[in-house]
Amino acid sequence: MRRLAMNEIDEDDTNTEDDDISTDGKYTQAQQKLGKKRLTRPGSAQKGKITKRERLAVVMDALTESLKSASGEDNSKYEYKTQRLAFEKEQAELQLKHKAEEAKRRRKHELELEDRRRKADEESEKRMFDFFRTMLNQTNSK
Repeated sequence: MRRLAMNEIDEDDTNTEDDDISTDGKYTQAQQKLGKKRLTRPGSAQKGKITKRERLAVVMDALTESLKSASGEDNSKYEYKTQRLAFEKEQAELQLKHKAEEAKRRRKHELELEDRRRKADEESEKRMFDFFRTMLNQTNSK
């Protein structure tokens, strides 16, 4: 760290490329053993430095976790929406059934009213006929 602060860095340390990958783009055996950890020389100023690749890995991991949690929230949201749609479909079916039953009851009631009117008309005609008959009988008997 002191060397960095005093600009006493070797030319190898000033390279902007990551030291994780060799010039041909393949990992060295030592790098493969250490995995993703950065190789540093003992006593080097770069020992505690976090590379761009490591930062990117952390950000990608954080994004992945946030996306997983967001997709979990989306799943619950979509689950709610599917439940809501199923409920609305069920309600629509019940409403259609109710309307059909209401129409059936109304039709039955209309038929009953029509039957009553017909019977009332028949009774009225019968009374009229009886009235005319009694009138004719009275006029004939005089």
